[in-house]
Amino acid sequence: MRWPFPALMIAGLLLAGCDGGRGGGTIVVSLIGGRPEDAALLGPANEGLVRLDREGQIVPAAAARWAILDDGLDYIFRIDGTAGVSAPVVARRLREGLRRVRRDPDFAATAPIASIEAVTNTVVEIRLSAPQPDLLPLLARPEFAVGGMTDFRPARPGRGPVLFEPRPGDEAPAPVLLHTERVGRAVARFQSGESDLVTGGTFADLPVARAARPDRRALRFDPATGLFGFAIRNADLPVTVRTALSLAIDRDRIVAAINAPNRAKATTIAGSTLEQPLDERRAAATALLHGQTPHIRVAMPPGPGVRLLFAFAAQDWARVGISAEMVAPQARDADLALIDRVAPPATLTLLACASSAGCDPRDRLALINPPFIPVSAPVRWSLVARSLDLFTENGLAAHPLDQLRSRH
Repeated sequence: MRWPFPALMIAGLLLAGCDGGRGGGTIVVSLIGGRPEDAALLGPANEGLVRLDREGQIVPAAAARWAILDDGLDYIFRIDGTAGVSAPVVARRLREGLRRVRRDPDFAATAPIASIEAVTNTVVEIRLSAPQPDLLPLLARPEFAVGGMTDFRPARPGRGPVLFEPRPGDEAPAPVLLHTERVGRAVARFQSGESDLVTGGTFADLPVARAARPDRRALRFDPATGLFGFAIRNADLPVTVRTALSLAIDRDRIVAAINAPNRAKATTIAGSTLEQPLDERRAAATALLHGQTPHIRVAMPPGPGVRLLFAFAAQDWARVGISAEMVAPQARDADLALIDRVAPPATLTLLACASSAGCDPRDRLALINPPFIPVSAPVRWSLVARSLDLFTENGLAAHPLDQLRSRH
């Protein structure tokens, strides 16, 4: 059951927060849409074995330290004695989390986990059937929260913003008032000076932020790693059509239109930028189709950036004889689906395969060339007030609430 959070109570907490915390006052944050990968914001209130810091690095949480043995097949975690949770409880909650995400493509890299056991009351062992170098960032996600003591927790939640309060102490972070809202409201709140941070932005809503003309120093971009492109959702789509779709795309034009700094096109999942000249690629695509004029359905999320991307891609495909129709993200009969995910580099082929039809991530041969059409790396943007300290762009777009500091 959700309880109302009266505006008067919020105002009182904000006033009380102005003198508390090392940050010098309550920090107001807008999270656009509450996307799953942005859940790293809530890490301080959903403690896992490990967590991400403001630089996107793995740091201790319920586990005080860990070791990776047996050529990456054996992970040993020693639970912090002050965490308030035992190894048997941690192991059980990890197993429960694993069951919940087994069919989620975002967690395809957890498939090699063979067992999770409490070795002693303070030691948890995770055994893998195959090495997975970027397993730890996934264990930092709230889906694998194990509980325990945290220094930052939500106050009584309501149907609006949620206040995150630190436990008292000289090194305590500032309180944070978190809004989860649409991009237009979030940007308007920031531009009017009512918030210190807007985060969770993607290429889909970047045009909204740019239309507001924020201070150029306020608009910040993460050097995010991950997937941005089209997964093949129709396993019966001929390989010739798949290849023609990839050859025909003018990636340079799309990247230029998105206009995110230091963003390059990607011709492979690993991020290569090498490809033949566009006219040669389109000639090859036309030859592959042998006069066929396929019609494809492309599942896309909403947003002005998405409409622009689809318009460009549809024009490119039409030049080689392929017509395209945009459909809803949940459409079951889609031939392609736009994938826009932040993920660690070592998990990208697994994620691409798990997001595509007819590709089994357990098949090592399938992982050599998953049915995926890359375009670029994901775009993640934030609006950051000048008064906000310690905000750090990073590859996983992780910006934990308890590591924000303000000079209010």
